[in-house]
Amino acid sequence: MSYFPSPVPPERPKSKSSKKLWVVVTVLAVLVILMLAVPELALLLGLLLLIVSLIGLVVGKLPFLRIFGRKRIAALTAGSVLITIVAGGFMDTTGAADAPPSADAAPTTKVSETPTPSPSPSTLADFIGETCEGDELVMEQASEKLYCDEGATNALVWTSQGDHDKSVLAAKQEAEKKAAEAKAAAEKKAAEKKAVEEKAAAEKKAAEKAAADKRRAEEAAAKKEAQKQAAKEKAERAAPEAYTRPAKASSSTSYANCTAVKNAGAAPIYQGDPGYSRKLDRDGDGVGCEK
Repeated sequence: MSYFPSPVPPERPKSKSSKKLWVVVTVLAVLVILMLAVPELALLLGLLLLIVSLIGLVVGKLPFLRIFGRKRIAALTAGSVLITIVAGGFMDTTGAADAPPSADAAPTTKVSETPTPSPSPSTLADFIGETCEGDELVMEQASEKLYCDEGATNALVWTSQGDHDKSVLAAKQEAEKKAAEAKAAAEKKAAEKKAVEEKAAAEKKAAEKAAADKRRAEEAAAKKEAQKQAAKEKAERAAPEAYTRPAKASSSTSYANCTAVKNAGAAPIYQGDPGYSRKLDRDGDGVGCEK
């Protein structure tokens, strides 16, 4: 069997060097954008990359970045140093642009909302007493400041730092005084309310105690009366029935025996009563037909 070559040539593998070149170009573009936009972040990334590359120089490889060999790691270290230097230069440029004006510069006005044009006089003292537009304005020149405060005529004028501090302190003291007065009034009101509540509670307690004492007194009186009535009834039950002397019979009355005396309702019959005889009084005590 004979073999013939394929008419279609085999595909060549893409060059790895071209891929690395594009990766390097992309990384450099990102770093340049960071340096222009956020130099602080570029400086931070440069320092981080410098630390990683130094560790790689010691170990001899950076497997997580797929970089092997100290020559390549040394090149990475040089690049990180360059990035750090360039980012630091960009930060110095930005800091110089944002630096505050010198002490000899003209006074400037800080405005929270509405800006005002810069004043023409060269010293802050020339503005003291001049009218201003809003109490949020502050004028600065070096370490000196002017504040837009309310003056004696209730108009807004530029005042010095000392007068501003005095007015702020006076306003603070006035606010503290009002707060103390409000607190004292609230405490007084609370104390009066508490006193009224305590008085009402004491009166209620006294009324309840008086009612309870009255109820106990009534119960004791009722109990005493009941005991008295019970004792009276008990005494009445224990006392013998009162003897009712029968009407005296005539002197000619006589009884044959005690049965006749009882039938006549004269028992017991006493000595001296009509019909009494010695035969009816067996024990001779003067009372006959006792039983």
